[in-house]
Amino acid sequence: MTKRWNCTALLLILGILFTVGASHLPVVYTLFYHDLTGAPTAAAGRLDLSGASMDSEIVLDGEWQFYWNRLLITEPEQNAEPDFLIQVPGYWSRYQIQNSYLPAGGVASYRLMVKEAAASRPVTIYIPDFGSAYRVFVDGRLTAESGKVSAVSAEIFTTTKTAFQPLTLTAVQEHEVVIEVATTRFSGLYMAPILTDYDTAMKESGGRNSLRLILFGTALFSFFVLIVIYILSFRESKRSVWLPVMGLFVLLRIMMTTEFYSFWQDTVFFHLTYEATNPLMFFLSFAFKYLLIYLIQELLGIAFSRREKQGLLIYYVVLYLLYLWIPNSFYNRHLTILLPVCAFLMEMYAFFKVYVNRRKMKKYGLLVYWGAVLAITGLIVDCYYINGNIYLNLSLALLLLLSVYLMILSLVSSIRAADVYRDLALSSARLTQARAQIDMQTEYYDALSARMNEVRSVRHDVRHFVSVIRRLSEERRYEELNRFLSEYAEKADTPPLPVFCENVVANSILGYYALRLQEAGIVLRSACQIPRRLAVSDSDLCIVLGNALENAMEASGKLENPAERFVAAEARQVNGQFLIRITNSFNGLTKQQEGDYLTTKSGGDHGIGLQNIRRVVEACGGFMKTEHSGGAFSLMAAFPEPYQREQAAAGSA
Repeated sequence: MTKRWNCTALLLILGILFTVGASHLPVVYTLFYHDLTGAPTAAAGRLDLSGASMDSEIVLDGEWQFYWNRLLITEPEQNAEPDFLIQVPGYWSRYQIQNSYLPAGGVASYRLMVKEAAASRPVTIYIPDFGSAYRVFVDGRLTAESGKVSAVSAEIFTTTKTAFQPLTLTAVQEHEVVIEVATTRFSGLYMAPILTDYDTAMKESGGRNSLRLILFGTALFSFFVLIVIYILSFRESKRSVWLPVMGLFVLLRIMMTTEFYSFWQDTVFFHLTYEATNPLMFFLSFAFKYLLIYLIQELLGIAFSRREKQGLLIYYVVLYLLYLWIPNSFYNRHLTILLPVCAFLMEMYAFFKVYVNRRKMKKYGLLVYWGAVLAITGLIVDCYYINGNIYLNLSLALLLLLSVYLMILSLVSSIRAADVYRDLALSSARLTQARAQIDMQTEYYDALSARMNEVRSVRHDVRHFVSVIRRLSEERRYEELNRFLSEYAEKADTPPLPVFCENVVANSILGYYALRLQEAGIVLRSACQIPRRLAVSDSDLCIVLGNALENAMEASGKLENPAERFVAAEARQVNGQFLIRITNSFNGLTKQQEGDYLTTKSGGDHGIGLQNIRRVVEACGGFMKTEHSGGAFSLMAAFPEPYQREQAAAGSA
């Protein structure tokens, strides 16, 4: 047991280490991107690509020239001078003009001169998974755009879908790259543009679209499974609405991932701009985190107190209100990482609570825990990715991990629903067996009562019989006296019901089948020494003894010669084991498959007697053995140490 809990603790710790490691390794890679890849970075608004390979993606990060509130290509100016050099990726609200920080919303242009960028194949420049509206121009030619760029704030429309065109870079000394950006809250190029092969970009985009639909279909199916399981839950006390509710929040959060949002923008989100739905995305993320409380209670079996629930609810409400009320420019300057990090308080608190209470964890709890680990990892990765802290294209990470998470929830819920149905079937079988036992005892005691009533009737008439005997004797009418005594003896001679053993349950079963065997003309030979108290439960004893006698009576009754029909029952303690042996005559015909006997009865309800006996005996740590020779079939069931419980109870007393 200690080894098991040590293994559980190790898996829990590995889960939190996986979350930290898997979510931050891409960030570390981005921090050392140029050192690891040797890719150049822009400086003072210029980028030299003479040593870079055009066959792979090139991240256009570094210092760009920045033009606030100007659209260089759409609204050209003569001899336009930049306001300052800006770091890409980054937020322009972190910079000042005339000692004032720039607002979150507005329009601006970014300009970069690229040197030695000749390519043999068509290329394109775009910003993957970017939430603001933008247009990319190379030497004045439009090569990519997303949404609608406008100097009028009300006309700005943002989406995550990008349309890009092929671009041929000739052996010109320098190419001018200009990106016009319009936004209402995200303030600039917080994600780095990339220069990549056009055909490769088109294939990757198509492949990601197909994969997105497949993953979403999987997640949608998992959600419907949760709904169906909830509807079909037959025990109200065991039915929880939190799983389908969490599934709904996860599904909506999947639909709001950056690359996937444009697919639902018109059909589900009423053509709202991507920036306008950002508060909804935060709400769904916070709600998902809070619902982990109920997931842990429902599937892990670790309860949260009312105070804990209220405290965490207040914490997330305050956090969300801060997000709504804090000006976007201030948020972009200081809180783009800090506030999302604070939102993961629930996960850390839940980890320590689960770790401390790991001994209370339900079956399949570790599987659910690791599903949550994957989902949380996806949320952290997505948080870093959409804030430009990861250069690797991880747009599908959150979609993939949340889909796996929903699959795990639906799988565990299905398994537990199946367990409940299996428990119900087992309870139903036990109820049927109990009813059969009651019927046996009722019939046996009815017969016993009939015998007692006959004896009571004879005793009631004894005084009349005595007076008749006395008169016939006094009158010396001996022939009539003999005839009267013969009639009286015949009437009073009622066969007694035998007592087979001290155990009430076993005695009623043996008595019941003794009556049935007598009616069928089958001889019963019993040598049972079953004590009043037995370690074997009454239900198990009823299953073993009842099924064995039923099969024996059925097989023996098939013999044509009544003289050959018999059933022998033997039960006693031998060498620390409680043995039950039932032997019966039969016609010599058997069916066997892989060493197991099959029923020769007709009908779908037959053939499970031996299986039930074997299941019960093996569950008690014993064994069952069957054999036949000549015209006799024998079944033996052995239960180990049947009196151990009784002896332990006596010793403690």
